[in-house]
Amino acid sequence: MAGSDFEPFKLEIERLYLHENKPLPSVREYMASKYSLIKSLGQYSRQLKKWGFVKGHIKADDWIWMRNKLRKRKLNDNKKSEFHFGGKEVHVPKIKKAKYREAYVSTIAKFSTAPSPKTPEGIFVCTPASPGMNLVWNQPLPWLRFIKLVRPMENEEAPSLPSSLTICSPNDANALSSTISHELMHRLRTIIPWNKLCHPPNIHSSSRTSAALSILMPEEFPGQHDALSTDLTSYTNKAKECMALELFLLSNNFTSQGPGGRTEENIRSDDERVMQILSDYGWKDLKHIQILLSSHEPTAEAIAEKVFASALRLHDVNTVKMMLEAHMNPNNPLIETISHGILTPLQFSAGSHHERSEELIDILISHGANVNDSGNDYPPLHYAINEHNNRIIRALMFHDAIVTPDCLCTATHLMDIEVFTDLANSCSDVNAHGTRWGELSALAQAVKHGNVPIIEILLAKGANMNVLVIVDFEEDIAMTTILGLASSVVSQSVDIIRALLQGCHEVNPDFDDLLYVSPVVLAVEMGSVEITRALLQAGVNIKQADEQGEMTLLERATKTYTSWGALALCNVSLCKVLVEYGAQVDRPVSAQKHKSSALFLALKQQPVSPEIVKLLINAGARLNDEYTKSPYTVLGAAIQKGDQVLIGSLLGAGATVVGTKLDGIGSLGTAIYLQGNGVLQYILKISGPKILAAALLAENYHLARYLLEHNADHENQIENEDPTLVDQTPLEAAIAMRDFVFAETLLERGAKVTDGVLSHAVYTDAVFLEHILPRFRGSAPYAVGNALIGSLPSLQLLQLLQEAGVDPTGVTEDFGEFEAEEFYLPPPESVLELAVWVEKREDLQFLLQWIPWSPMLTGRALTIAILLDQNELAEDILRFNPDLTEEITISYLLEHPLQDEEVLETYSPLEAAVHRQMIPIARALMGKVNVNYLGCEARRRTALQYAVENGNMELINLLISEHGARIDGPVATNGGATALQIACSKGYIGIARRLLDLGADVNEAPAKYDGRTALQGAAEHGRIDMLQILLEEGAVIVGEGGPHYLKAVELAATNGHHAAARMLKSWRDTVHLDPSAV
Repeated sequence: MAGSDFEPFKLEIERLYLHENKPLPSVREYMASKYSLIKSLGQYSRQLKKWGFVKGHIKADDWIWMRNKLRKRKLNDNKKSEFHFGGKEVHVPKIKKAKYREAYVSTIAKFSTAPSPKTPEGIFVCTPASPGMNLVWNQPLPWLRFIKLVRPMENEEAPSLPSSLTICSPNDANALSSTISHELMHRLRTIIPWNKLCHPPNIHSSSRTSAALSILMPEEFPGQHDALSTDLTSYTNKAKECMALELFLLSNNFTSQGPGGRTEENIRSDDERVMQILSDYGWKDLKHIQILLSSHEPTAEAIAEKVFASALRLHDVNTVKMMLEAHMNPNNPLIETISHGILTPLQFSAGSHHERSEELIDILISHGANVNDSGNDYPPLHYAINEHNNRIIRALMFHDAIVTPDCLCTATHLMDIEVFTDLANSCSDVNAHGTRWGELSALAQAVKHGNVPIIEILLAKGANMNVLVIVDFEEDIAMTTILGLASSVVSQSVDIIRALLQGCHEVNPDFDDLLYVSPVVLAVEMGSVEITRALLQAGVNIKQADEQGEMTLLERATKTYTSWGALALCNVSLCKVLVEYGAQVDRPVSAQKHKSSALFLALKQQPVSPEIVKLLINAGARLNDEYTKSPYTVLGAAIQKGDQVLIGSLLGAGATVVGTKLDGIGSLGTAIYLQGNGVLQYILKISGPKILAAALLAENYHLARYLLEHNADHENQIENEDPTLVDQTPLEAAIAMRDFVFAETLLERGAKVTDGVLSHAVYTDAVFLEHILPRFRGSAPYAVGNALIGSLPSLQLLQLLQEAGVDPTGVTEDFGEFEAEEFYLPPPESVLELAVWVEKREDLQFLLQWIPWSPMLTGRALTIAILLDQNELAEDILRFNPDLTEEITISYLLEHPLQDEEVLETYSPLEAAVHRQMIPIARALMGKVNVNYLGCEARRRTALQYAVENGNMELINLLISEHGARIDGPVATNGGATALQIACSKGYIGIARRLLDLGADVNEAPAKYDGRTALQGAAEHGRIDMLQILLEEGAVIVGEGGPHYLKAVELAATNGHHAAARMLKSWRDTVHLDPSAV
């Protein structure tokens, strides 16, 4: 198996091999038995080396190297050092102690200026991270109050871990497995997007961990974070401190995140950990649950909510029952899901197929859960119906669940007709729509599902046939009736149409809406012969249908493919039905040219149906109209096909107009036929080069030679004709097909060597490129660009082009957007951007020295290099005086359940460098540009705002202390946020404290669109301790701040953070009791 087969198990192997110090044979045996990963010891050894997983005794030479490195970094760069071996930190005291043993360094070596030897394998050195903050937590934060309450409880029953997880004695209450430490470290890396926490991989640094903890969590006493981080990274931690950290993260809603956000796997992992914490901490009993729920401490309430949600998602019936008995509210929406957002306990349980779901529902209802309550528009019954869970449907109806119109709509996909009948009989209005715009009635939904028995039930109960519904039509939306909806459904049975026609009293309703589309149009669009015939037999107006949309009915019927991509095998029969019922064969005669006609489209199809062509000609189709689309005439279409029989049929029927602009001639025989009829020269006079290029690209060399003999390579433009747009010239086509003999012939006949010609030569043959270069003068950005991205040696090609005097400048936008790993870059404006995109440093350096580039172009290349995390390329470009204000807009798709949204983000070089956390580049830029600059686009950030978003204190301190960044910098109108507002949303309590100490405005208004105040951001994300700080700092919640306060409460509750909402309400109550606070 390939080495990539190891990747899914990397973290598990790291845990066993490095952090639990298991021998390799034991790791191999464990992975084989648990995960069926069958590998040899040799394969494991090679993969471990590839990952950099090294363990063992540090050699004497390695100690000496570390001692030397420590000294040189201090003397030369004034940097502190942090060493790691085998993924574990080697603490400085150990290195100092070793100097009298293995790390002894002679006086001569100590002051030697010789280059340092190569870094020993398995050792990594870095600069310790420092948050640069000295914070004092004087405020009575909820967490600090809670932990004081918890400390006495810890002695009642110390955590007890399963022996399989412990690395010390199972009787040691302070021992915690390295597995849990490793998981904690990994989770910290997902909470803070600080690249120093995860690069390089497999390195767990105590200084970085301490800095991360300082950003997230208040200290109970000075030095707490340093002590905990040392324990975490050395895997000699204490259970109580790790449990406290887990509880803090839980109470402030710090959850595991994947690269794309929350996933089902993240949520389940969090749930299992929460329940394990509860068990390990000795709290999984009624006594401790009652203490949590009765303490009235926001932290305790937030933890209880998380525990309740986890227990429900894991279907832990005993814990759920315990918590309900301890008076947990069963109606609060607090269950996070990926597919449905935040649900009430009853909603979640109703939509679950777990074997204990029905038991959970009974327990919830017995403890006061409202069977019709919801935190959104959908009651619990909706979720049961959506999951086809008949047992739960009946259980909810037994408890008087109301069958809403939405529930009935959802029920139309049920297979159990008896259950649907019961629901329909309990629904007060079968014609009501859902609560959201565009939602369908129950009948419309039944039609979409193709369920005839349900359609008949609804019709019998008086369902309305002629309500307007929305359908997709011609890359837009349109309105039609239920009958039209049925006609537009893929693979719809004619039986459904007949059932609907029996209940339809008016097949031609009078709608004035311009968006209305007839059922016949939709049936023809689907290519359905039987449905079209049934509708026309029932009297649907064909004349009205023929005038709707961009095509006539017969034009739609001649398409080879239907709108949903299937081959329309029945289009001959469909055309016959339409002709039989009087569909128009041609559009009315007009002074303006039409786009096409049914006959024109029929001739363009592959393959052409002679039967349809004959049918349309016999029906009187006009043969000499000219159209606005290539090949512009019916005779031209036949010529491009190269079908002499069709050409003869059309000529015999009276076709005479060939047109002047053709894309090609289908065969040599057709060309000879046209020459014999005296029209070939007329065609070649206008379209010769395009036709010749098409013949070459089709490898029809006999046709190409024949066309060349008739001077197809010479273009003569007719007066009043638009210039012919040629995708490729004949010379380009010949080079692309590697027919250099033909290419040479074209050159001898006067073909010009252009940038496009050079581009094709660059792709195909360096020798031919060198041969034609003397014929070229001028700018050739495409040739240079293709040299960069092609398969031939790029630097050699660039040198050839430079020596020939080629100018590399010019517009290169036709290269189109470039796809990076997570986003799209705009079309390049110079070849510099291409060199950056392909990450060819040597090529970029060559290009930069080729000519004096404009600062604008080097500035764009710089910004792109930074966005692509290309530090060395960015440093190279900086030496060429780029414009440091050049901005680049990238795009990416944001996934939504209904429709993905394209998001645009614009960056200047400094903004990109801070966002990507490229500290040396950012430092170089800060002194040269306005650090407070904010562009005008949506969601823009200043450099400081980006630094706060990443939780990067080094950049924050640089910007504020050394470059005067404004604390309350400008905010983007759409989606903007101040540094404080960002910190509060993220839960970066240390950063927020620092910003407030520096004068950040706690009441700064939100962005005009899609913005949040600091209080709202903290409430929305359940940051309990952050809320307390903001309230203590004077967040206004009455008077002018009242609306912002109410929004904060709403955001907290909507997102399932009811402890946060209660905390805000409680604080407001105290303000109202104190008139002086208003």
